[in-house]
Amino acid sequence: MKTIPEQNTNNLIQPRLQRIKFDSGAICFFALGMFLAAMTIHEFGLLS
Repeated sequence: MKTIPEQNTNNLIQPRLQRIKFDSGAICFFALGMFLAAMTIHEFGLLS
C-alpha cells in the first residue's frame, strides 16, 4: 500500500491509543465505584 504525501499515518494510530486510555480509565472508575458500594453496604449492614 502506497502512502501519498497528503496522507498522515499518525491519524490511523492515534485513535486506538486514546481508546485504550479511555477504557482503562473507565475500568478504574468502575472498580472504585464497586469498592465504594461494597464499603457502604458493609458499613450500613444493608444485606444482613
